[in-house]
Amino acid sequence: MDEDAGMPGGMGGMFGGAGGARARKSQAAPQSVQRPLPVTLEDLFKGTTKRLKVTRRTTSPTSGAPSTTDKILTVNIKPGWKPGTKIKFAGEGDELPTGGSQDIEFVIEEKPHPRFKREGDNLKTEVEVDLWEALCGFTRRIPHLDDRVIPVSGAQGDKPVKPGEEIVVRGEGMPISKQPGKRGDLIVTVKVKFPERVTKEQKDLVKRAFPPAAA
Repeated sequence: MDEDAGMPGGMGGMFGGAGGARARKSQAAPQSVQRPLPVTLEDLFKGTTKRLKVTRRTTSPTSGAPSTTDKILTVNIKPGWKPGTKIKFAGEGDELPTGGSQDIEFVIEEKPHPRFKREGDNLKTEVEVDLWEALCGFTRRIPHLDDRVIPVSGAQGDKPVKPGEEIVVRGEGMPISKQPGKRGDLIVTVKVKFPERVTKEQKDLVKRAFPPAAA
């Protein structure tokens, strides 16, 4: 569970809600206000609960004096939610001069991740291998978003791995929120690291190992 005990500015201050409408009567207060909700890729993978404090502007029913009240709203983030997903809280915003209260919509924003990039339901990442590994085979262990380790191997048979080649690990991508139990794929791009220098002896060895193809 993640609790944000102090969202800056409150609802009225952040969005220019009912207070802004009273100051400029020619501009009607919006019936719904939106606030971005940044979420890590880990939380979008596993799901989480966020508690968000909002400050709403109200008016005293007896004196008509303006006041503010605080309230905690709970957002249950489901595994696989995508950026742009909206969570609506009806009537939890500033009071409107015409009666009733604004709705609040939180809009999911995905925070950048240092190792993974999301593309739809798939996850993309990279591994770097030496030239000899691209020819002779390699295995890498990739830490996943839920702390599991996913082994990825290449060039295990008689075919080498080419620079930029993609290895697809089925079912290890993002959860699909509308299809519980299903996931996208993990796509691993192989970057081949070439040596900075090659000696004559090494060149001769390579030539003997890979003679020119017969015409």
